[in-house]
Amino acid sequence: MMFKTIFTSSLLFTSGMYLAAVVPEKMNVVLIMADDVGFECINAYGSTYSTPAINRMAQQGILFQNCHSQPLSTPSRVQIMTGMYNNRNYTQFGYLDPKQKTFAHLAKEAGYTTCIAGKWQLGADSRLPGVFGFDSYCLWQLSQSRDKGERYANVLYEEDGEIKPRDMDVYGPDVFADYLIGFMKKNKDKPFFAYYPMVLSHDPFFPTSDSEEWQESSLREKENLKHFPGMIAYMDKNVGKILDFLEKEGLKENTLVIFTGDNGTSTRIVTPMQDGHQIRGGKKGTKTYATHVPLIVCGPRITKGKTIESLVDFSDFYPTLRDVFGLAPDGKENLDGISFYPQLRGDRSTGREWSFCHYQNQNSPDYTRFVQTVEYKLYLDGRFYNKKKDVDENIDIQKGTPEEERLRKKLQSVLDQYPVWGIGMLTKASALFSTPVM
Repeated sequence: MMFKTIFTSSLLFTSGMYLAAVVPEKMNVVLIMADDVGFECINAYGSTYSTPAINRMAQQGILFQNCHSQPLSTPSRVQIMTGMYNNRNYTQFGYLDPKQKTFAHLAKEAGYTTCIAGKWQLGADSRLPGVFGFDSYCLWQLSQSRDKGERYANVLYEEDGEIKPRDMDVYGPDVFADYLIGFMKKNKDKPFFAYYPMVLSHDPFFPTSDSEEWQESSLREKENLKHFPGMIAYMDKNVGKILDFLEKEGLKENTLVIFTGDNGTSTRIVTPMQDGHQIRGGKKGTKTYATHVPLIVCGPRITKGKTIESLVDFSDFYPTLRDVFGLAPDGKENLDGISFYPQLRGDRSTGREWSFCHYQNQNSPDYTRFVQTVEYKLYLDGRFYNKKKDVDENIDIQKGTPEEERLRKKLQSVLDQYPVWGIGMLTKASALFSTPVM
C-alpha cells in the first residue's frame, strides 16, 4: 500500500493552521446516512433497539459521542455535502444550488468513481446527481415528488435516468442497498465513493418486508408507531449487507465506512434506553435531540473499539473526505468544516472547540442560530444553557460561574462574527426547480 502526505485545516478559534496527515492512497469510502435516526436509536449508544451490524462497526472502529447535524433533512444534506454552514449556501427546503461543490466532486478530482443511492430531496431534476458529481444513481424523490409515491412498498424511484416500474412486492430499502452493492461489485477493482442516504427510518411508519404484516398486501402501507423498532432493525440489516459484501469481496481492508444520521428522530417516537429512561425524538427543534446523531467510523488502520468525546458537526465531513481522498486544500474552498480524519488516526488535538448552527425550519422565513460546545449552548437571543446537565434546556443561565461567563463571552464573539442572513425564502420551490441546470 502506497502512502502520501496531505494537509488538513484546523479552524477552532483561530484559522490558517494546517496539520499533516498520512492517508492511504485511493482508499474506498462508503458514507451511510440514515434518515431521521438520532443517536438514541443505536444500541451502541445505549438504545434497546437491535442494531448488531452498526454495533459491529463500533467494535471494529471509532464511535463519536458528540456528532451534531442540522435539525432537519435538507439543511443537513446541504451542509454535509458542501462543508459549509447553512447561512452561506442554504436557500430553500428540498434544494441545493447547482453551483455548489460537493464531496462527490472531490472524489472525482481524486480519480474515484462515484455513486449515490437512496433519498435525494435536493432538487426536482434528474440531471442534478450528475451536476453534483455522481456517476450513477438510484434515488427516491428526485424528479418525482413524494406525493406521487412513497419509499417503501410500491416504491417510486429513478435509476440512471429511468423511472422504474412500481411493484407492491418490492421493498424500497432493498432496491437502494442492492444498487449500491451492485455498484461496488462493478467497481471493486478501482477506487469508489458510495454515498448511501438511506430512506429508513423516516415516517410513514410502515411494516418492513420482514414483518408479519408484509404478508398481507393491504397492510403494507398501513402506518403504526409499533413498526419503528422493526424499521431500525431493517436499517441495520442493510448496513450489515454492505459490511458483509465488503468482507466477502476482500474490500474491507481498504474501505472506510462511515455511519451517521441526518437529524434527530421524529417527535412521535419515544425510545426506551438500556438504563431505563426514555428519549423523545427532537426532529425540527433546536434542542440536543434534534441534532445529536450517531457517528461511527470503521476502516483501515483505525484503532478498534475507541470512543471519542470531541465535537463534530456536519460541515466536517467534506474536509474529512478531502483528506481521505488524498487531496490538499485548494485555497479557494473557504470551508467551515474541520477534518476529523486525524482523530481517526489517533491525533486527539485536532477536534473543534465549538460548533455553529444556522437553521431555517421548513416553510419558514425565520431562522435560529446558536453556538455550542460539548457542554454548553448559547442562542442568538442570549439564552445560555448547560445542555449536558439540562438536556431539555429548562434553566437559562442568567448569571453563571466565572468560568461560564468567560465561555458565554467567547461564544458570543463567535455569534457576532456571522452576518445577518438575507437569503431566506426568496424564491418558491417551483421556480427553483424549473430553473435550467447548467
